[in-house]
Amino acid sequence: MKKRLMVIVSVILCVSILATTGVYAAQTQTEYDSVEEYVAEAEQDDSTNTKIALSKVLNKLSNVFINGILGKALTMIIPDSAAVADYEEFDIEQYSDFYKGMDEFIDEPQGDKVWSLGYGKASVLPADFGTKKYAKGAYLPYVFGTEMYADEDGNEEDLMARVVVMNDGSGRGNVVFIAIDAMGLANADVRRIRAGLAEVAEKYNIVSINVSCTHIHTGIDSQGVWTDPVGCILNNIFSDEVRYGVERSFIDSLVAGSKKAVEDAIADMTTGKLYYSEMDINDYVWDRTAPISYDPNMYKLEFVPADAEKTPTIITTFGCHPESASFDWASADPDKAVSFDKKFSADFIWYTEKVMNRAGYNFIFLQGNVSTVTSARHYTGDGIDHTAHLSAIRYGYEIGYMLLGMSMTEDERIALNEATGDLLGVAQYSNKPDEYPDYTIWYDGMETVEAVEVKPVLNIMLKQFTVRIDNNIIVLLGKTSCADNFVLKDDSGRYYTVTEVGYLEIGDEMKVFMSPGEIFGELLLGGSGAEGFDLKPIRERTGEDIIIMDLMNDAAGYVANPANFVMAGLQYNEESGEFDSDTWCLISYGLGAATAFVGNFYEVYDSVR
Repeated sequence: MKKRLMVIVSVILCVSILATTGVYAAQTQTEYDSVEEYVAEAEQDDSTNTKIALSKVLNKLSNVFINGILGKALTMIIPDSAAVADYEEFDIEQYSDFYKGMDEFIDEPQGDKVWSLGYGKASVLPADFGTKKYAKGAYLPYVFGTEMYADEDGNEEDLMARVVVMNDGSGRGNVVFIAIDAMGLANADVRRIRAGLAEVAEKYNIVSINVSCTHIHTGIDSQGVWTDPVGCILNNIFSDEVRYGVERSFIDSLVAGSKKAVEDAIADMTTGKLYYSEMDINDYVWDRTAPISYDPNMYKLEFVPADAEKTPTIITTFGCHPESASFDWASADPDKAVSFDKKFSADFIWYTEKVMNRAGYNFIFLQGNVSTVTSARHYTGDGIDHTAHLSAIRYGYEIGYMLLGMSMTEDERIALNEATGDLLGVAQYSNKPDEYPDYTIWYDGMETVEAVEVKPVLNIMLKQFTVRIDNNIIVLLGKTSCADNFVLKDDSGRYYTVTEVGYLEIGDEMKVFMSPGEIFGELLLGGSGAEGFDLKPIRERTGEDIIIMDLMNDAAGYVANPANFVMAGLQYNEESGEFDSDTWCLISYGLGAATAFVGNFYEVYDSVR
């Protein structure tokens, strides 16, 4: 055994040395001021490159074992459910409930046309919630609950579908954006929501229906993995009557709630002006896994109706996992080492909206380039002793205040804080430095950014396509119908699903890659993490400051540069000088997802630009 271990270690070290040599050979020459500087940098580079190379070799071995051996064996042993379709016979053009968007893009407003926008929202909690137990999605299966968290006023949180319907007056149709409080929705479920809206879409000339998830980690299981995976798989092995992992009552409530919210938004449509602003919120988000690369900006669209009696609407997007409330693992029961919190929550989204509503605004959050980015709560924590759920409350409030106060003066922010009830306790905590030395006032030192009026130009185009699922864990979940993905199988035993990408323009200010997964930031921004990828980073390739809205019209998991793809392993963090554990690509369509998604996006982009 020891001899075998030594052989494995020797091979890893040899490959590491060869990889390091290759990296050096590709580098350009650099001039140095002294021999000492050269030696110091050489030693640092040698150490860094060796660690990067070592992690990549270990990760490839891990991928081979998890995906190529264990995963492949399971997919070969466990049969397909009756829902798996024949790839060779599938005609994507006949696959229903896809909305392409607009055939023609415009660059300027059409005459004296103006923006129209409508807002609506509705609960997506099933009618039997509270009596029937539902699984909490995100971490462990079989954690069931019947109760939502309540806010400080005693009002129970809710899971919502929030909707904006937009029109630029050009006559090319209405565009719908739906944001649902859920972890994510398979494209097949997105199409179920669209099917429920088919008559509405035809009646009101809706040319594009886009369903996003806020990506909360404390909602009802919307992906089928956490409810009853064993029972689902066993049923579909022995029965042709397919049982899906996601509760059908929850899917029904998503369809009904989305339809109601869209209908309300259409009824609410009114003309007005649209304003754009963006702000760096680097102190409020962080990337938890190397290579560190993420978009630190929060983007805001504010619609101001021409009728002063109408309610204005704020649309925001930024990349951040809403999982502040995810880690309340109660330990009240002394007989249990860990007892998982069974209450459901809409996380910080609910509380950001609460600030907005108090200030007189509608609110919708469309998930941004989420990647492995999560909330940094050191400012919103303020050194106050609280639970993870209270942390979500405070984070949500502060995000809401920053959105509202982006273009205000400090005096206006102070007035806003008082008018909305001082939800972060400025009066309560700021005058007690001895008791709360880490308390920070949300508006202290806050930058004032310009709000730019956006011309009424709305362009959107989407593309549907099949993508191979080469991650056998996701294959297993799909082929057994534990997850709701529409799965196809070809004659060679390879598995596929249907997904979508899109390109959106709102005026000159906002250009968006609508992504079906959670794209790693380096594929957008470039840098060392993009090395080895066969396509150029998005901003470099397009020459535009494109942003990403992830989890749009699918839940395809993480989308990584194949050179950094790892199902369970390590990434060397050059900033900290340490290894970060990395298991994100266990939840991914696989090694080819990045090339498929980005490549198809470029096809859409090139067709209109």
